[in-house]
Amino acid sequence: MLLCLCSTTFFSVVFLLNLSSPVNGWGGDGHSLVASIAQTLLNERSLTFVRNHLPWYTSGNISMLASWPDYIIYPDTNPVDYLNWQWSKQLHFADTKDWACVYDREKDCNWTSTSGQQCVDGSIQNYTTRLANSQLDDIQRQEALKFLVHFIGDAHQPLHAGFHGDRGGNSIRGKFFGKETNLHSLWDTVMIERRITQDFHGQPSLYLQYLLTQMKTHYAQNISDWTNCSTSDESRYLACSELWIVEDAKLNCDLVYRDENNQPMSVSKEFTLGQTYYNTRMIIVEQRLIQGGVRLAAVINKITESTTDIDKSNKTNFASMSIVMILFVHSILILILLGYTFLRRKRTVVTQAPVFRDKNEYLTIA
Repeated sequence: MLLCLCSTTFFSVVFLLNLSSPVNGWGGDGHSLVASIAQTLLNERSLTFVRNHLPWYTSGNISMLASWPDYIIYPDTNPVDYLNWQWSKQLHFADTKDWACVYDREKDCNWTSTSGQQCVDGSIQNYTTRLANSQLDDIQRQEALKFLVHFIGDAHQPLHAGFHGDRGGNSIRGKFFGKETNLHSLWDTVMIERRITQDFHGQPSLYLQYLLTQMKTHYAQNISDWTNCSTSDESRYLACSELWIVEDAKLNCDLVYRDENNQPMSVSKEFTLGQTYYNTRMIIVEQRLIQGGVRLAAVINKITESTTDIDKSNKTNFASMSIVMILFVHSILILILLGYTFLRRKRTVVTQAPVFRDKNEYLTIA
């Protein structure tokens, strides 16, 4: 392959890109971690499926395009085409009412209105359905896969269901270990970057291995619960996006929007956060990264299973139709052959019939 990156090299590239790119989901490293966790949980059928629905240069590695929906909407990461993707900005989040501590689909995503569902919850439902639709062409399904990988990651960053009044924490500013930031960026990138730099020698690939170990040990008993849907309409593909955002809303009120003294944070006062906030909240960040990866894999595996059945059904129908067409054509050919044979025989009979001549030709000359 022209492009063949080992996980360490790729994560390093994404990490460096994230430092200079104004992404608005998990940072590049966070999205890559979610996707890479999911990659380890894909079955063989799903690995083939994603390889067939991603650009050739990714070699089926979903983490390589996990931040694509962020990069396409900014002029410095997509200078030529960014205006054509502005419609997708609102699909990354589902802001909730300030301190309501719940997610209400109808109010927060205009779920039943004609122009509704333009939020991360609705986008997950939309692109799940599109990815599973084998009637769509390859370009549309590739786009659906790239969006779905990203949006499931977004749905597990609590501040993508942050408060409407502070734009998901973007308007709440302060200092974290003495450095200026805002609450949204703190959860997007800053805490993850600190963890990788301090504890994993600046190598995201080592951090990935740690998270995988945590998934297989500390969180092993939780995985079956994480992949269950509470609503039957979403259980078909295990894309339980409403439940995931409800989890975000609770985390926001309990931990995300509270400082080290458990006091609510707001736009009216700058925060000062350090080791205590980092120690207690980083656990939540890691759990959400793992949950996002586990759930993303479950959705892709379920879609692949369903799509394979559809493809088999289509192949069966095609085979049946082919047999019918062959029999039909065969019947027509037989009829044509019988008709041709009949006409030929009739012509032969007519040719061999006795010729009645003038009687004088049969007189004997004496």
